[in-house]
Amino acid sequence: MNRNLLFCFGVVFVALLLPVSIFNIGEATPEWSLFWQVRTYFVTYSGMVSMILMSLCIILSVKHWPVVRWPIEKWLGGLDQQYRLHKYLGISAAFSALFHWASFLSDDFAMDLGFVTLKDETFPFWTLVEALGDPAQLIGEYGFYFTAAFVLIAWIKKFKHNVFQFSHKLFPYLYLLLVLHMVMFFDASLWLTFPGLVLLMTSTLATVGSLLTILGFNGKQKRYPAKVERFTPMNNGVEVVLKVDPQNSREFQFKPGQFAFIGFGDKERAHPFSLASACHRDGTVRLLIKANGDYTNALINSLKVGQAAQVEGPYGCFNFDDEAKQHIWFAAGIGIAPFLTAIEAVGKNKTVSLYYSFREKESALLAELKQRAIEAGVDLHVRDTTSQSRFASEEIISNVQDINQCSVWFCGPSELGKRLERDFAKAKLPSKAFHRELFEFR
Repeated sequence: MNRNLLFCFGVVFVALLLPVSIFNIGEATPEWSLFWQVRTYFVTYSGMVSMILMSLCIILSVKHWPVVRWPIEKWLGGLDQQYRLHKYLGISAAFSALFHWASFLSDDFAMDLGFVTLKDETFPFWTLVEALGDPAQLIGEYGFYFTAAFVLIAWIKKFKHNVFQFSHKLFPYLYLLLVLHMVMFFDASLWLTFPGLVLLMTSTLATVGSLLTILGFNGKQKRYPAKVERFTPMNNGVEVVLKVDPQNSREFQFKPGQFAFIGFGDKERAHPFSLASACHRDGTVRLLIKANGDYTNALINSLKVGQAAQVEGPYGCFNFDDEAKQHIWFAAGIGIAPFLTAIEAVGKNKTVSLYYSFREKESALLAELKQRAIEAGVDLHVRDTTSQSRFASEEIISNVQDINQCSVWFCGPSELGKRLERDFAKAKLPSKAFHRELFEFR
């Protein structure tokens, strides 16, 4: 089984098995049998776990909180890491919601099998919300169905990106309905317990985060108007040069290796692209866009010089900022983009070896890369994988002068990055010295 999936199971399993004594389950009585006590505990607590995980998921979906000077992405090592945690917390929330739903239905199964007799009130506090009990229950039930569907859409790559975007656009509304469900059924006395306080804090922040997203403020303070200055078709892609509005060009400053969300005035939400040029004061931004989906294919055919665009960013901590004396850079295909922003700045100050493999040869880009590598003193290795074998890990590792004074920076296909990271770990490279851009936002 996928270890990330196991991690999600583990989060839910540990959370659900916290001491039952938190809720002081006492001895069984004729009016309040052990079954009903345990069921109440599991329904309540699994609901709390689900909402805490879902709340954390919403909190992590906010790119930059307006009142926080130090963004969450810096704490987590980049927006890519933040969104990855967001993804697996969402999956974990779906698992715990499934447990919550099964626990809620357990009385029907138990009564059908004759283990227990019908009880008028499973939850003593339902009498306080009798008028709204049924609608709130329906919100919880259908909220689970929609949550599970949204997680599957994000998880299964066969769903088109616009479907994924639409489901995520709806999720803040769904979360607010689930908050209503929680408030209606949560025993007031539990708010004063430690789990209850955690739930209160996270759900409050997540409610604010949902409203920020619904009202369009999520990332708004980092958005800058721009125009398409020029574009050049490439093999299976396009090079685009944007010009940020002169009034905002001084504000839009980025570091080598960072990325931004770019919108081109269409119905699609902005997509993330690595910035492929050094930061210029005149607001010029270079992008290398690969045609690897419906959106990018359509974009290449619709671009026009002078077309309005929007740049949101910069984001990411893939910035080559460390104390290592030697850098090993590995780029595959369009993954060369972040390295183009840093080749002079880093290459002239550190010992850098750049390994670049590609399938679609782009002569102009390759010529530029070779010239800039020579000028920066970067040791460049290129390989066309249509006619040559891929770089072997041993080949790259053999070029390392001192494994303890080295750092590795990778941008390319996920599986290739995992293999390279594993092989460098075997060579005793410290885990913190391997940097991989997790450019997967679903």
